[in-house]
Amino acid sequence: MDNKQEERVTLKTVATYLGLTPGTISAVLNNTNASRRIPQATKDRIFAAAREMNYKANPLARALRTGKALPVKADSYDSGLTRGALVIMDADHFVLAMNAIQQVGLRVPDDVSVVEFDNIPAAVM
Repeated sequence: MDNKQEERVTLKTVATYLGLTPGTISAVLNNTNASRRIPQATKDRIFAAAREMNYKANPLARALRTGKALPVKADSYDSGLTRGALVIMDADHFVLAMNAIQQVGLRVPDDVSVVEFDNIPAAVM
């Protein structure tokens, strides 16, 4: 058996598996207004594939997208749900990202490293 860590299943992974767009998958799984125009048979396929592939929403990505804090289980950090890299291109997104990171219980610099901000290396900050 391969010891390689399993890759995280994303909306794009589910979309590729089903031959649909990530936007369609997102609309159905998040029950948005756009999902109303998607046939029930397609919705059923999406829900079945998400269950089969063990899709889990990424709480950090959701917080960044919505700008709102979401309830996060105390053990989500330990389970690896919040691992990853984040690249921010401007000051407005930096503030949004820092707020979202704090809302999901991560700490700077203990859990998240800031490498550079506004062309200023972290070593100088």
